[in-house]
Amino acid sequence: MIPLHPVPEAKHTCPFCQTLLEPRGWHIPGMRNLAELVCSACGREFYGDLTAGQALYTPLLLEKKTGVVHDVYGIDWFAEWLRESYAARKDYSIPFEVQERSTVTQPVVLLNCLDTLYGHCLLKLLNAQHYLDHRPDVDLIVMVPSFLEWMIPDGVSQVWVVDLPLRQGTEWNDWLAREIRHHLQPFTTASLSVAFSHPHPDDFDIERFTGVKPFPLDEWPTDIEQPAVTVIWREDRLWRNERQPASRGLDKIKRQFTFEERPAKIQAELVVALAEALRQEWHDLDFAVVGLGRSEKLPDWINDLRENELNTDRERQWCARYAATHVVVGVHGSNMLLPSAHAASVVELIGEDRWGNFLQDILFRPGDSREMFFRYRFIEDDVSASRLARLLTSLLRGLPKFRFLMAPRFCKHGIDYELLR
Repeated sequence: MIPLHPVPEAKHTCPFCQTLLEPRGWHIPGMRNLAELVCSACGREFYGDLTAGQALYTPLLLEKKTGVVHDVYGIDWFAEWLRESYAARKDYSIPFEVQERSTVTQPVVLLNCLDTLYGHCLLKLLNAQHYLDHRPDVDLIVMVPSFLEWMIPDGVSQVWVVDLPLRQGTEWNDWLAREIRHHLQPFTTASLSVAFSHPHPDDFDIERFTGVKPFPLDEWPTDIEQPAVTVIWREDRLWRNERQPASRGLDKIKRQFTFEERPAKIQAELVVALAEALRQEWHDLDFAVVGLGRSEKLPDWINDLRENELNTDRERQWCARYAATHVVVGVHGSNMLLPSAHAASVVELIGEDRWGNFLQDILFRPGDSREMFFRYRFIEDDVSASRLARLLTSLLRGLPKFRFLMAPRFCKHGIDYELLR
């Protein structure tokens, strides 16, 4: 935890004098958690990131007078968010609801889950369980965008619901900063959660947040007769196949659309081709598509659970679908967080442009590391439907055999094998 008041804890050095800056206060105008700092040598004033979220890795410094951001880490996107939001500072009221779920009797810690990316908001929220389970000496306050309110776990003392759309997530709003200060000021001692960007899988139980129990791995059948496969759909980052036509229909007319010309249509054709290939193996296949966007129609025999906008009821239904799914398939991104946390196994399509973010969108279910390698697969996002179908078939049919070969009785010394005969 990072102390906020009476005195914030921040260690930044003046980029001009190389002296340690003196904290004078704190300012939280949105997703950014900042210390107000002054240099005792040159008198310059700064805002410095408190070490929470991304700033745990790359805390930046901004000059109050000039708006110049000092970025010693070369983290351009994070610096740009700070620079641009400060240059375009806002000061207007937004819906801010305080829900008191229990009486606050102890020092408080604020978990700020505001951000401009859905996955960032969700991953920050998962930090809540640590304080609920391991810090009985503090009362937890969680600040969330309204779309995450449904995932607040039991035990939180206060919930601050801020109606701030993701597209405004980087915004610097001085009204919001004053509102946050107003609600924290009554507490004698207040701290800020470090809000790990990638909390450890051992530190949270997804059922505490969604109310949905993940797929029971021990109930995977020995001979699977009706596999449940769920494809995660999005229209701003797509499954694409640039090397060959997307379906047999395009083969017949000897024409191939490029990714840029008809992206959602090609993705729909690929999804249908995948489902058709899997139905050759399993006539009773349970195949569903979940996600945002309905620009392309799917056949009636595919369970189409897509929506154009997020809503709480649909998200709960989606989580229930993931939890009933043997394998989820989707393109790399925050859209894979809740599916990977609930489903039995995952196949992710990831392009070269996302290699630097590998595994950041997967919520692993802890277990034997060898079985985890088997259940979580990654393949290029331009894979053909037929090749992807072969991979899914191998996974669906192969897990029981893999578990048998890797069973403790066949790989751990000290077991009396005569008793196993």
